[in-house]
Amino acid sequence: MTQRFIVVISVCLLVTGCASDSFHYGSIGNTRSTSSSPKTKSIPSSGIHRVQSGDTLFSIAFSYGLDYRNVANINGIDSPYVIYPNQKIRLRGGPKSVRKVTTTRGTKTVSTPDESVTKNSTEKVNSSSRSVSTVNIPDQKVSVWRWPIAGSVTKSFSNAGVSSKGIDIRGKDSEHVKAAADGVVVYAGNGLIGYGNLVIVKHNDVYLSAYAYNDRILVKEKQSVRAGDSLAIIGGKGSERPLLHFEVRRDGQPIDPLKVLPKQ
Repeated sequence: MTQRFIVVISVCLLVTGCASDSFHYGSIGNTRSTSSSPKTKSIPSSGIHRVQSGDTLFSIAFSYGLDYRNVANINGIDSPYVIYPNQKIRLRGGPKSVRKVTTTRGTKTVSTPDESVTKNSTEKVNSSSRSVSTVNIPDQKVSVWRWPIAGSVTKSFSNAGVSSKGIDIRGKDSEHVKAAADGVVVYAGNGLIGYGNLVIVKHNDVYLSAYAYNDRILVKEKQSVRAGDSLAIIGGKGSERPLLHFEVRRDGQPIDPLKVLPKQ
């Protein structure tokens, strides 16, 4: 009887843990942030990403190291970049296909939209599915960059391999992670393996910045932020706390953040 009671209690604890809200309040022991390092995923052999709940076009492009504009173009998705759960997003290829049309004057080549792209980009898998992303992108230039936290860099940028696409910065307990420049939040969640609770801010058509390993997210997607606004509470990775992983992408490609940040 005692053994059965213990099993019931264990199941209840497991269910309670699964029901917690980790979207804006991540637990310190989050396995997504401790099991691996941030990395750029390899494009699947199919060349297709199936949209999961919580994905945005920006987070999908970010995870594969792609320019969101190219991904949008390939799939015929226009601003404000609406996508849906279970939608197929093509990660490579072109937006158009060429076909031959026979007319009374002979055969001519006509460039038409790829039917599979049109179908994939407009199809709603379920009429009740909520849109994952409807974001308007700011068009201002980034005139000034600022450090997201004040601290020393413990890990430098490297373009070798699939990791080290940003820098790690040592911070202070309960420190607020700040926006490095004006922009709009295009992703706030923990769906990218190795990044933990992650915030991505789009500054314009060229630049975006990413803030990972957060203990708690303070902003929501589609929220406009100014440089210096609080985005999250600093967290860490494993025993490395408090620590922030910070990335800057230019045209979808990671660059060394130290090349745009002011000298400390």
